[in-house]
Amino acid sequence: MNIIKNARLDIPDDIGLEFLTKLMGGKLVPRMVEILEDKRKVCEDALQPSIIFDTFDIKSIDGDSVYFKSGHIFNGPNISKILKGSETASILIYTLGSKIDDIIKKEQDSGDTLGTIIMDAITTSMLGVAGIYFSKVIKDSNIIQKGYGATCKYAPGQYKWSIEEQKEIFNMIDSSKIGVRLNDSFLMVPFKSVSGVYGFGPEDKINKTRVACDLCPRENCIGRK
Repeated sequence: MNIIKNARLDIPDDIGLEFLTKLMGGKLVPRMVEILEDKRKVCEDALQPSIIFDTFDIKSIDGDSVYFKSGHIFNGPNISKILKGSETASILIYTLGSKIDDIIKKEQDSGDTLGTIIMDAITTSMLGVAGIYFSKVIKDSNIIQKGYGATCKYAPGQYKWSIEEQKEIFNMIDSSKIGVRLNDSFLMVPFKSVSGVYGFGPEDKINKTRVACDLCPRENCIGRK
């Protein structure tokens, strides 16, 4: 089990700008840019980026099911496709921390709808920065053999992988060690948290899907990469 708490992220000075611009249809009024700059520091001060991950040996993949030697099972056509050819998989959960949820809720409770939208855009972008950072950590700790590579990350709730599969991920790793839990709807709390899996195996055998978005037909999704 690997745990990193309060990671030091390199947050760009314009964090949230690109995401908010897309959200607003491609154009921001000056007042929105001012609020963005004002709220950015508030969000950055509340950051507590943490991750927990562990690596499991894959026993077999049969149809739409992935069987681990640990006895755990993933079910779904895309997760079985992503992990086909992999010999191991790293199961992960990372979060920006509970303080982020607290400051967004405080903004929402104040009645400032625009401020809430902008803070959500900023922290969503920060979650992307955390994902890049933690992805490198996971890959560096797993690709130890020459000729091995990693699949893209895939997560419950993405196209054709049921959100209910979160239960199995949370059975495999103890998310309480970084303060993350599942609610009754299988959503993570704190809200700005991500779960998922990377597969690892020989470069000539692992799935070559670039990013999970390539499997999804939603061309106009704001989060498409």
